Amino acid sequence: MNEENLEQKQVAGLGENVFDNTQTANQPLGLGEEESCYGKPERYDYSGVQLPENYCYNEELLNEFNQLAGKYNLSQKSANELMSMAVKLTQLMGKNYSDAMAEQQRQKTEDYKHSLINDREIGGCNFERTMRTANIAYTQFADADVQALLSNSGLNCHPKIVKMFYDIGRRMQNDSVYGVNIAAAPKENREDILFPTM
Repeated sequence: MNEENLEQKQVAGLGENVFDNTQTANQPLGLGEEESCYGKPERYDYSGVQLPENYCYNEELLNEFNQLAGKYNLSQKSANELMSMAVKLTQLMGKNYSDAMAEQQRQKTEDYKHSLINDREIGGCNFERTMRTANIAYTQFADADVQALLSNSGLNCHPKIVKMFYDIGRRMQNDSVYGVNIAAAPKENREDILFPTM
């Protein structure tokens, strides 16, 4: 095989590979497919787009989307496909935001616990006594709704909240809170009431 034939064979082989890839990637749309992608309707209607439960469109953004779809002469089919993708992206962003907020709350609660346990006045070697006394007031004054609010926000671990209940509990033990029946110290572990997740 002479040098010229070898060069032609290499070029032909290379050309075939490039041609095959280009043909697959850039194959033009058929006439029917192109027609289904373009041609804006009189009015866009997204009733065919499946929405998550309790999801509704923002009218202002929907109008902007319709203007863009009309500007690029998109058919109803193309607009529906883009709207479906927008809904998926919105769901994903919402989930990511929720996860980030939950992680931020978890970290904040951990920081509260760390501060409480290491607080010079009510933590350290005083922690056991603090929690025992604070829980007396907590069970007396915080009803189920307040307890849920404090627990869900992590504030049941906040040093200032615990100190407030501790001060009230101390006054109850000294019989200096007017009109309050002194509750017996709860039998649960000190963490189980103010720190149910600890």
